[in-house]
This record gives sequence, structure tokens and C-alpha cells, in this order.
Amino acid sequence: MDNVDMCYAREPGDPPGDSFEQRFFSLLARIFHRLKQFGEYNTPPGLLSPPQLWFLRRLYDAGAPQPVSYFADGIYSNRSNASQMIDRLEAEGLVCRVRNPRDRRSVLVELTESGERSMHHGTTRHQELAEQLLRPLSDEERRTTLEALERVLSLLENHLDADDTPPNCA
Repeated sequence: MDNVDMCYAREPGDPPGDSFEQRFFSLLARIFHRLKQFGEYNTPPGLLSPPQLWFLRRLYDAGAPQPVSYFADGIYSNRSNASQMIDRLEAEGLVCRVRNPRDRRSVLVELTESGERSMHHGTTRHQELAEQLLRPLSDEERRTTLEALERVLSLLENHLDADDTPPNCA
């Protein structure tokens, strides 16, 4: 077994001989799944879910109302999914749809005052949950983890930016 194989933990029942790449993507999928479970379990009624928080944060950081496509380019895979999230947030009074002053045919999504308050409260609460979850990591483990994740993201973004073919069109 080489050093790379020894650098990651195997779970009982994992097939022997998985490559680094197989193990890497398996771990990412499991982390995503467990983070989702952790968020659902630790999100009391009335607190924004992680996707809702991300959505409001992205709108807040933009500093101005944005078209639906702005959100479809982020965590949501298409405009339909983004529209469903907008519908839910609008029903809760956290965002509203407004006509685009430059093109009356298009609609923009605007953060309401209630949405901004909820976003700030949710950010604080989710930060507390993240601190609780990650408390056992040493400063060195935190730094190394962030550096590795940032490097992987950079590789992925560079690969996607260099590829002229949309991901699902090959």
C-alpha cells in the first residue's frame, strides 16, 4: 500500500483497492450527505436551511436585485429549481419579485428587510453549528483542510473554464 492509500480512512465494507480518485469522490458525496443531515437535524423550525441561507447571502452580497439566472448559475442546476426556491422564500416574505426597470419584460429578485434580518440571524446560528461540528479539528487540520479544498475547487474551476463544451452536452 503506498503513502496515498494510507492517507485516507476506509470504512467497513469499502471495496479493497479503491483508487484515490474513487475514494475522494466517495468521501465528498458522503460529506455532502452528512452535512445535509446535520443541517436538517440541527436546524430548528424558523431557522433558514443551508440552501436558503446561501440564496439570501448571495442576493445580499450582490447588493442589488438579481435575475433568476443569477441563482441558477450557483447552487441551483437550472432556473426551475431556482424559481422553486424563490417561490418558497417569497411566501415567507424574505424576497420579492420586482420588474426590471431596464427591461419591463424581465423580473428581478429583491431581498426584503425581513430577508436581510433572517439572513444575518441564520448566518450567526449556522456559524455556531459549524464551530460545534469542527471544534475537534486543530488549527493545523483546519488550515490544511481549507487549503486542500480550495486547491481542488481551483482545479475544477480551471478545468471547466478551459472546456468550451457545457458539462452535460458531450
